[in-house]
Amino acid sequence: MKPARRLYSETIGVTLGGGHRLKVSLAYEVPRRRDGTPPQRLREVVFVGRGKIGHGLDSMLHELGIKLSRIIQFRDPETGEEI
Repeated sequence: MKPARRLYSETIGVTLGGGHRLKVSLAYEVPRRRDGTPPQRLREVVFVGRGKIGHGLDSMLHELGIKLSRIIQFRDPETGEEI
C-alpha cells in the first residue's frame, strides 16, 4: 500500500480589480514548522472559490493554476513534460 502523498497547503483570500474575490491555495513540499519557520518548496498553485461561474474567469484560472504548477515543478507549462 502506497503512503498518502498530500502536500501541505495554505489558502489565502484575494480580491482582484472590480471586486472579484477568489482564494488561492499554495501547496508546499515541506510544511510550516512549529517554530514558525515558513513552508518551503512551493509545488502547486490552485485557484479555489473563483467567484461567479460563467464569466470566463473560472476556466481561465483553472488553466492558469495548472500551468503555474507545472512551471514551479520545472515542467513545460503546455505539455507537462520535464524541462
